[in-house]
Amino acid sequence: MSTNLGPHLPDALVDFFAGNDLPARLGHACLLVTQGADTFPHPAFVTAGELVAGDPDTLRVALYANSSASRNLRERPALAICLALEECAYYVKAEAEPFELHDPAVEGLAVFTIRPRHVLRDAEEGAEVTSGFRYRDLRGDEAVLAQWRPIVAALRDSFAPSVGTTP
Repeated sequence: MSTNLGPHLPDALVDFFAGNDLPARLGHACLLVTQGADTFPHPAFVTAGELVAGDPDTLRVALYANSSASRNLRERPALAICLALEECAYYVKAEAEPFELHDPAVEGLAVFTIRPRHVLRDAEEGAEVTSGFRYRDLRGDEAVLAQWRPIVAALRDSFAPSVGTTP
């Protein structure tokens, strides 16, 4: 059963997307669901190296500039983020707006500010969500972390004042 937690990310989600302990986030992903031009939901695979929470009310995401998800967010700002965490599922219904970030780490990427409107926690007594989207990047962990760290740092630094610690 889903419980509406209101418009603010709970601490567990802020912590998960804070950009800290990136090695522990390897292999975990969530879905960013936008509305396509055909009105159907468009899911996009997003990792902790692309999505950072500045606080319970604000996230930033860096997507390929020419991706369908970026195009959809520019044209239709409503979105949902879906992930499994803490033995339950979370659905963050939100709105996005383009964010200008002039940093070489995000060259070729479109950055959006995401503001949650409704955060749902889906849990059922006597059942637990055991896994969300998982993946293995065949380039290896160090290559992934080398890609993520500058993007995460740029996204974190875009919040004023700077959020958290070094990834």
